[in-house]
Amino acid sequence: MLITGIKSRPVYDRLQPLPGGIRHIIAGQGSGGRAMLRLLEEMAGQDRPITLLYSLESFSGQDFLTQLQQHPEHPLHVHATNQSLIDALKTLLGEARMGTRLYLAGSESFLGSAMQVATHFDLNRDEVLREHSGTLVRRVWCVHCDTYTENVTRRVYDCPGCGLTLVVRDHYSRRLAAFQAVKADAEVPGELPEAEELDT
Repeated sequence: MLITGIKSRPVYDRLQPLPGGIRHIIAGQGSGGRAMLRLLEEMAGQDRPITLLYSLESFSGQDFLTQLQQHPEHPLHVHATNQSLIDALKTLLGEARMGTRLYLAGSESFLGSAMQVATHFDLNRDEVLREHSGTLVRRVWCVHCDTYTENVTRRVYDCPGCGLTLVVRDHYSRRLAAFQAVKADAEVPGELPEAEELDT
């Protein structure tokens, strides 16, 4: 059956100070602000520069901007959307030097998109930590038309790109930073799996 078998949800970290860093970039969205604040407390007193990026786009409705603004010693770049933050992260990492450490906190969708940027700039596994916060809504990629859909919560949904009814598989692709979805009735035309809530 199309939706069983491989289960490859990423395993995430707990944000903590990484050794050897000469510059730290801490990026998060929505409820990820809580992990950012905890990390800042753990890094208090160190003399290496810290840059904060925070997106107000949230799937949980949580906002930690006020608390993050209480750390004026660190530059804080606030973004209205996750995509705006991802674009800013590209610029920052494009200018980064050896010794940069990256910390990410937020939804699975946000973490996947940010990790694509980190991978593009060849950050090693010991230079990046990712902490999941909030909901486990999925970012899904349609294998038929290459459309990405954010915040998918049900096993079966209609692709906004090609209009096909798709079933979300449990396979997560690091390269695509998304779960894969295929035509729901590909095996038996007209027979659709149950449109259950995704196992989070």
